[in-house]
Amino acid sequence: MARHALRASGLDPWPARLSLPSTSGTKLLGLDSFRRISPFEPRPAQRAVLDAPPADGCHLVVLEAETGAGKTEAAVARFLHLFRQGKVDALYFALPTRSAASQVYRRVLDAVIRAFPDAEARPPVVQAVPGYLSADGASGTRLPHFEVLWNDDERERFRHRAWAAEHPKRYLAGAVVVGTIDQVLLSSLAVSHAHLRAVPLLRSLLVVDEVHASDVYMNRLLTDVLERHCGAGGHALLMSATLQDTARRRLLWAAGQGGPAPAVEDVERALAVPYPLVSWSSPEGPGRVAVEQTGSAKDLEATLLPAMQDPERIAGTAVEAARAGARVLVIRNTVQGALAVQQALEAEAADSALLLTCGGASAPHHSRFAREDRVALDAALEAALGKERPRGGCVAVATQTAEQSLDLDADLLVTDLCPIDVLLQRIGRLHRHDRPRPAGFEQARVIVLVPSSWEPDNWIGRDSKARGPHGLGTVYEDLNALASTRAWLERQPSFSVPRDCRLAVESCLHPHALDAVALAGGERLQAHRRYLQGVSFARRGQADLALVNWADDYSGRRAAFPTEIKLATRLGEEGRRIVLTEPQLGPFGQIVGEFTVPAHQARGVPADAQVASVVCSRGGLSFDWGGTPWIYDRLGLRPGNREDADAATSQPA
Repeated sequence: MARHALRASGLDPWPARLSLPSTSGTKLLGLDSFRRISPFEPRPAQRAVLDAPPADGCHLVVLEAETGAGKTEAAVARFLHLFRQGKVDALYFALPTRSAASQVYRRVLDAVIRAFPDAEARPPVVQAVPGYLSADGASGTRLPHFEVLWNDDERERFRHRAWAAEHPKRYLAGAVVVGTIDQVLLSSLAVSHAHLRAVPLLRSLLVVDEVHASDVYMNRLLTDVLERHCGAGGHALLMSATLQDTARRRLLWAAGQGGPAPAVEDVERALAVPYPLVSWSSPEGPGRVAVEQTGSAKDLEATLLPAMQDPERIAGTAVEAARAGARVLVIRNTVQGALAVQQALEAEAADSALLLTCGGASAPHHSRFAREDRVALDAALEAALGKERPRGGCVAVATQTAEQSLDLDADLLVTDLCPIDVLLQRIGRLHRHDRPRPAGFEQARVIVLVPSSWEPDNWIGRDSKARGPHGLGTVYEDLNALASTRAWLERQPSFSVPRDCRLAVESCLHPHALDAVALAGGERLQAHRRYLQGVSFARRGQADLALVNWADDYSGRRAAFPTEIKLATRLGEEGRRIVLTEPQLGPFGQIVGEFTVPAHQARGVPADAQVASVVCSRGGLSFDWGGTPWIYDRLGLRPGNREDADAATSQPA
């Protein structure tokens, strides 16, 4: 019975491993592994990952390649390559956000189905996102007493395969798991059941995508994970399109090389590092190989438009392009900014056919929607701007939810100013596929929205914190990084991807480059630079205090971790959950029952606040929570007054 349970749940890897035919030669094995998941020949970056040094000595590999280079498929192929050799038994694919995890889950599931055509031998593929119950493409429903109902005809067989998806403590014990980075970081925090996450992870190939997206606190936790994981013989693959040189060398050092942490090198040496690049850490020291740049480069034109605080002008620019036949993606740094442009678009475009719609209603794409509606919005956005998009013009307004993982292919990108690494991620949604373009949009072009006047001194307070417009200094707290990005785009409005990715990232984000920007900017920017450096040291120290010391003796009285201190994988206040007493029909035809409110909007709301006075219509719903009226409609969740709530629920869908 134990043997049957282990195999049915995917904990025993041997049935899946034996179902794969053997191939003589490590390189042939790697090439065959890729061909099992893709009908195409591997691209240079994908082949370089498969050709990394032998697994016995190379436990950490870092892949740097432009957005759209096929990094996801490279990761699955490397897993299959190591799995066939018996070097790993499982895969955990970690991403920075729930939205990204949901998107990549579908791609990984498709690749695993192709690699293991025999369903009986196929390892289970589960989604490790709390609140989602997904395994092998099926969805489960949470029942009382912690039971889960799976909508599968062969329920008894399927129940075992979905075992790892049913509780967050089991996620890292799954066979093929796609989830957020948080579950991995919890294995290093001094919280209950850390060992139940840390030990199963050792048998997995740990893949961390968008590794550049982690802040100082999360990076410190991740380096601890890598030190333990690789030191115990585990394997890891880190991927990024925009990883800065100092960050890459520190991550490689964390894989168990020992000695002092690497010092910051000068900008010129960082600029000399090739791109795309595959790096690795081994007992002989770190190594790297430049990846051949093949295929068509993306030549870009960047235009700075001083309209960040003018939603009508932004909307007019986007609608003009859409009327010329272009598919336009507008990305704003804040939800408030996205809503302002969405409303201006609806006033500008009398023909709603030019706007993104979901369930027959025009809508923006951001994070303040119920989970069911987020899934519908993702599908609507990919249908409008994805690989199989229809002909004709369209405008979609989004926030950072559209800058990662979604397969979007805009003819024109309009975006708020952001750090250059984030901007390159957003540019990855522009001219992503090779296709005919509308007249006037044959050249990839990005319009970068900047304030009408650049006044960083006015945005920096006496505490040296920055509070600028539309996320400048708040969403993206380093004004020096924003200033260097703005200045670089002014100096070099024409550039090419991937050729100039290293140049852009190091010119704008290298520590010495940021020091130079602060020095040239005056005393306030210098004080802001010193403040952020102090914050970084504090956050790194906070992470050190939160880590598990695995060398400690946790037997006897020290068996339990302290429970009076709450530790988190991300700094900052957590959002609050709003749960309706009864699920309702949402604005896009989905049944919704739970929302997440940002922490700053929930301040002052009692911890035991309940939902009351729910009014539902075809246009959405309104309710009271914590004594405040709230609106949920095609524009998302937001607080409002009673008149706004009445107007929202009276609107047709």
